[in-house]
Amino acid sequence: DNTLTVYTYDSLAADYGLLPAIQDTFETESGLQLEIVTFADTGAMVSQLLLEQSSPQADVVLGIDNSDVARYGDAGLFTNPTAFDYGYVGFVYDTTLLSFPEPISLETLAEDEAYQDKIIIEQAGLSSPGTQLLLWGQAVFANNTTSDSNEFWEALADQTLTVAPDWNTAYYTMFLNGEAPIVLSYLTSPAYHIDQEGTDRYAAIPISDGYLKQTEYVALVDGSYQTAGGQLFMDYLLSDSVQNQIPTTQWMFPVGGDSTAWPAAYTQIIQP
Repeated sequence: DNTLTVYTYDSLAADYGLLPAIQDTFETESGLQLEIVTFADTGAMVSQLLLEQSSPQADVVLGIDNSDVARYGDAGLFTNPTAFDYGYVGFVYDTTLLSFPEPISLETLAEDEAYQDKIIIEQAGLSSPGTQLLLWGQAVFANNTTSDSNEFWEALADQTLTVAPDWNTAYYTMFLNGEAPIVLSYLTSPAYHIDQEGTDRYAAIPISDGYLKQTEYVALVDGSYQTAGGQLFMDYLLSDSVQNQIPTTQWMFPVGGDSTAWPAAYTQIIQP
């Protein structure tokens, strides 16, 4: 049939997300109908692919990241993973409650009593930012002793108010409602508030250790019969018309398109 089933995570398919902005045009130009199946975050999405591996129900998976590709790229879940955007995981804070005039280290964030019970993070394994935090910490403490690394995670646990199951819950449900003044998110998150709400209330904490780059991919589901349609969709995602919409829907950096079309807010945020 002419249906293309796409697995993705919630925010990509939300009213403000990328898929609603491009779906009608793609369907008109391709003659295919998109069936969008959403998951709370990438962990649940990949788990579903694993459960269905012997009888795939999806044709395309949209929103897996570099950690998923590294872990499952040879597992027969998906083929031809193609990057479509990227961003940098970081901690976003409420400037009306805290101030970071100078960059601080991850170690300081984890150990300074000023931040005790003030941080919301996402669950590693279920949420891609949560998994990326593990990779970030591993990169920062890779040359340290195991005890130093363990001390960091134990200290961060003491600073953490709660561990949310996904990014939407952590950011929209908890952080923006004042549950805690710091949340694990993306360096581009403040650009949304600047551009869409006209406020610089939310900013990213400058981290002296550097940041972890997260790349997001679209891929064909291995075993799908709609490989031609799936490839059409992947090619469409890389077109300039779609790439130019990523900064104002996905609020990430596109891999292509015209950077002069990005909102001016992107010049006001931390860009590693």
